[in-house]
This record gives sequence, structure tokens and C-alpha cells, in this order.
Amino acid sequence: MVIHIKNILDKNIREAGIKQPVTAAIICDEFNKLAIEIIGEKIRDKAKALYLKNRTLTVAVLSSVIGQELKLHEKEILEKLNKKLGDNAVDRIRFFV
Repeated sequence: MVIHIKNILDKNIREAGIKQPVTAAIICDEFNKLAIEIIGEKIRDKAKALYLKNRTLTVAVLSSVIGQELKLHEKEILEKLNKKLGDNAVDRIRFFV
């Protein structure tokens, strides 16, 4: 019988009661990667996902221009996040300037 490490980790995370914080951290990390993939390297130090609460991802941006650019791609980012992490993991993105 083969037991996959992913199954062991998932079980331990659930039992420890830390599934939501772990999922939120994964979503933040994934947003940061997607932003660079979609907009380019210029955004690397100008936007960062802070936290996920009630399926709303809060992102800090250094300027309103960067916030607007991300807002233009919000639908695409949400689709990619939800496709990768499961439907309805994130409903909306809030940009904090």
C-alpha cells in the first residue's frame, strides 16, 4: 500500500485546524506569481497580496496606477486563482493604495 505525502499533509493540516490560514497563504503566494505573469516584472516590488478574509483578497499596491492596471486584469486573476485552488476560493480583490 502506497500513501502519498500530499494525503498525509492534507490530513495533518485539517486535524491541526490550520487549513484556512494555509490556504490563505497559498492564495497570497499564487496571486503574487500571477501578477508578475500577467503584468510583468515591473510589478514585482509594487504589489503584494496581504491576506484573505471572507473570500476577499486584499492586495497592497504602491500607486494608484498599479492598482488600476491590476483592476483591469482582476477577472482574469480571479479565474486563474479559482481554477488552480478550487472554485470560489476568492470572490473579489480589494486593492489597498
